[in-house]
Amino acid sequence: MTTGILLAVAITAGTTLITAAVGVPFLIMARNGQRLLATGIPAQAVVESMADTHMSVNDQPVVSFGLVVQPHEGPAYRVAHRQTLPRIPMGLVVPGAVLPVKVDPARPDRIRIDWAAWRPSPADAPWRPATH
Repeated sequence: MTTGILLAVAITAGTTLITAAVGVPFLIMARNGQRLLATGIPAQAVVESMADTHMSVNDQPVVSFGLVVQPHEGPAYRVAHRQTLPRIPMGLVVPGAVLPVKVDPARPDRIRIDWAAWRPSPADAPWRPATH
């Protein structure tokens, strides 16, 4: 009986450690992303490439973006960036799309796509409305 209890405690402790080791980095990234959205410098980024990472967070796919960031001042530069892609704009975010981003002033390679500020332009749409 004691062996069974010890085994149950060991399994529970191991599961808790694994969950913490996997979950804590995601919580830290989410908190840092929210901070960057609140304090970052606004800029625009053009999507050069997108790739599926085969991961999802809260049922949203995590996408690896190749972006060209155009700050309001200074030259454009390329960054590789991973972030969730909300399901609603999924079909509209394609290479060539322009996205609002927030840039970390201390580390310009650290950005966050501001999905709340994003509005698709007609040029981003993969379809064209019918004209009569």
